[in-house]
Amino acid sequence: MIDANKLLDQLMKSGVGGGLAGGLISGALAGAMTGGRKKGFGSSAVKAGGMAVVAGLAYKAWQQYQAGQRGPGTIPGTIDSLLGKTGATGGASAAGPAESQGDALAVVRAMIAAAKADGQVDTAEHQHIFGEVSRLTLSAEEKAFLLEEFSKPLDFESVVASARTPELAREVYAASRLVIAEASPAEGAYLQLLAARLGLPPALSGEIDRAARELPAA
Repeated sequence: MIDANKLLDQLMKSGVGGGLAGGLISGALAGAMTGGRKKGFGSSAVKAGGMAVVAGLAYKAWQQYQAGQRGPGTIPGTIDSLLGKTGATGGASAAGPAESQGDALAVVRAMIAAAKADGQVDTAEHQHIFGEVSRLTLSAEEKAFLLEEFSKPLDFESVVASARTPELAREVYAASRLVIAEASPAEGAYLQLLAARLGLPPALSGEIDRAARELPAA
């Protein structure tokens, strides 16, 4: 059985790569395939787990957006202090086990889709992906799942449909934005269309973009 939260943790702790340009998720893959910079996380983020990182980032952006709608004010908290937040505007940490697994799986698939957004994956890059995935601390079934998902054509409609709630929509976009650190024209268009289809106001997606850029480096 696939443990989606474990899978997401492994991908996030490997480092979400900046400028992946068609790579998979980890900084190791980014370096092997594109020479991209490795984007790390603060120690609290690494300990908290992948879903907490994504939910914390989305929650911070939501706070900033809400404050902007109300007018100037002080926004408490940083990404580290917001990890693991719960509640209606927070993340998935208050969900039950089955729902949490479903949310994590949606985020994993969104990240893989974003990594394919520029459409530049050749045979050599697929070989690099296979080698790097084999090094992750995952079961054979989880590795097979990851490789199968990456081998599929980009399914944008499935990514959109997976965002069953406004909270998950923000997290799906946040996870996608983490993968696409420095967007090519194709990747920028992908993020813009994704935000629109997820029903995110431009000001909110802009706050998520900003929060992703400000995520503390390890």
